[in-house]
Amino acid sequence: MPYDPGDGYGHLAVSVDDLDAEHKRFTQLNLNPRDIVDFNNNGELIARFFFVQDPDGYQIEVLQRHGRFK
Repeated sequence: MPYDPGDGYGHLAVSVDDLDAEHKRFTQLNLNPRDIVDFNNNGELIARFFFVQDPDGYQIEVLQRHGRFK
């Protein structure tokens, strides 16, 4: 029976030590990660992340450990 992921959440996020290495690993595994985003505010790096979609359609954020995201 198909599973309906519903709409009761925004997304799941996990933090990693080396975002570039994880993005490369996801790409090599053919998981089709989106491009890495550098989120800056007035020239200060706030966050680095990318998203990938799981087989059920859930969006997963993979986030570089940095600042408040440790």
